[in-house]
Amino acid sequence: MKKWIKSLQAKYLLLILFAVLMIPISVPLISMIVYLPGIAIENPNEPYGDFDTFEQRWHQEADALNGATREQISSRLHKLHSEFPAAAMFWVNAQGETSETVNYDGSLPKQWSSAYTIQFMKSNYDNNPFTVVAFIGETEDQGFMVVQLDRKFIDPPITNLSERYDYIFFVAFGCIMIVFIFLSWVFFKKFHKRLMRLQEAMELRKETGIPLPVKKSYDDEIGQLEASFNRMVHELEESRQREQQEEKIRRELIANLSHDLRTPLTTIRASMNGISPEVSSEHGKEKLQSVHNKIDYVSNLIDNLLSFTLLSGKKYPYHPEQLEMNRFMRETAAHWYPVLEGKQIDVDLQTAEMPVYWEVDPKWMERVWDNLLQNLVRYASLGGYAGIFVSEHMITLQDHGPGMKGQSTQKGAGIGLSIVDLMVREMGMRLRISSTHEGTRIDIITKDAQV
Repeated sequence: MKKWIKSLQAKYLLLILFAVLMIPISVPLISMIVYLPGIAIENPNEPYGDFDTFEQRWHQEADALNGATREQISSRLHKLHSEFPAAAMFWVNAQGETSETVNYDGSLPKQWSSAYTIQFMKSNYDNNPFTVVAFIGETEDQGFMVVQLDRKFIDPPITNLSERYDYIFFVAFGCIMIVFIFLSWVFFKKFHKRLMRLQEAMELRKETGIPLPVKKSYDDEIGQLEASFNRMVHELEESRQREQQEEKIRRELIANLSHDLRTPLTTIRASMNGISPEVSSEHGKEKLQSVHNKIDYVSNLIDNLLSFTLLSGKKYPYHPEQLEMNRFMRETAAHWYPVLEGKQIDVDLQTAEMPVYWEVDPKWMERVWDNLLQNLVRYASLGGYAGIFVSEHMITLQDHGPGMKGQSTQKGAGIGLSIVDLMVREMGMRLRISSTHEGTRIDIITKDAQV
């Protein structure tokens, strides 16, 4: 259970739960945030107070002016205006005349009639602005004074808040959404950052080609992936070390075997040369020649095996230089001409008109063509044809033998062709082989060739 709580799945579910509960929780939460401060305020409408307080104060002021003169009433209205600057006030005397107005922008009749007075009272009852009419003194024969005030100055704080509630709610809800989006972005950003770090570790490799290990961050799914990745890197390093040790043992074994095999072959060849003059019969001479051929075959096989081992282990010396291929192929054909002529193979050499330079190792190229022509002599001599064609980006060897799928009494293990393929690839070229029962074509193609 503890492990699951630390997982990415649990964190993601918590994030989704927050998103699901955000709307039903945000409504009462925002209401509390909006209304509680207004409710907690004791005297929010300074200096006006609430409806009852303001109305009661106005009646008290009217009662206090009982028997006051015109100047006293006017002076008191101005003082009240200084106390309530947002209020509009006026006074109608006992004769129904508008005697004084303070901060009143509307139009008032000079003489008030009973009908106008009733209409005024009716139109301002329970309306905005809030209107209070109070008779001066204890009797009605001293006139009355009126005050009007916009309700927003005396409404309860919660009423003012209600008018702005929608705006506040959307602002607060928007803030909650921004918080949710920010938390989601932080969650997936950390997730993405850790994955990118793992990807970079896969791409940054040591000289051995093995990725670098990463530091485990958290004990969640990605942390487990990082641990698995580190285990894989460790296993690859151990496997590479074992492979290098086995490769070293194999090279040493083949080198020792090659040396040990060459010594008895040399002895056998010397012994065969010693007894050759004593053999006079044609059958005996044929047998001796067959033994000589087998000795040559085994010797070549040992050389190829050692060369293949050195090549695969990157131990074969490589010294590239600019080599003119027309001249090189003419020299190679001239070197092999006696052997090809002895097998009654016609040589068709066609070089390019212009000089062709390849950046290769001359000894490697010599080894490549020795193996190719040796295979032609062994397996395709019955075709009686060897075509060598040189162009700017390709050299072709073609024969009319039975093809690689044909049967041959001298067919080997194919190490010579494997050496050719390795050498060609190491020199930055590619080998293309096509073989049918009518012959085999081998192309050595440079990397710049469009074929």
